[in-house]
Order: sequence, then C-alpha cells, then structure tokens
Amino acid sequence: MLKSSVRYGLFLFAGLTLWQLIVHREVEWGMVVAVSVLAGFFNLLWDWAKVPYDWNKRSGD
Repeated sequence: MLKSSVRYGLFLFAGLTLWQLIVHREVEWGMVVAVSVLAGFFNLLWDWAKVPYDWNKRSGD
C-alpha cells in the first residue's frame, strides 16, 4: 500500500517536471513537490479506506 503510493507520487513528480520543462521552459518546484506529495498521500488514504474493518476482532463479545 505504501510502496504503490510512493511510486504514484514519484511518477507524478517526474511527469509534472517534464511537462513544465517542455511547455513552460521552467519548473515551479514548490507546486510540483506539493502536488506530488498530496497526490501520494491521497492515494495512501484511498487504499487504506478500501480495506474493510473486521468488526468481529473482539473475542470478549
């Protein structure tokens, strides 16, 4: 779960960096880093939310 989120963030970082180099000829590093970190964190939360919680873990009930 964590490995795929980091991989997604790094892929997005590389893609945004290349896109800005090609289109704008300069890179806004703050925006690229912020978007990549937030996308990786959102992906991590998304994967975490998809795992169902086992409500029957308590053996005392």
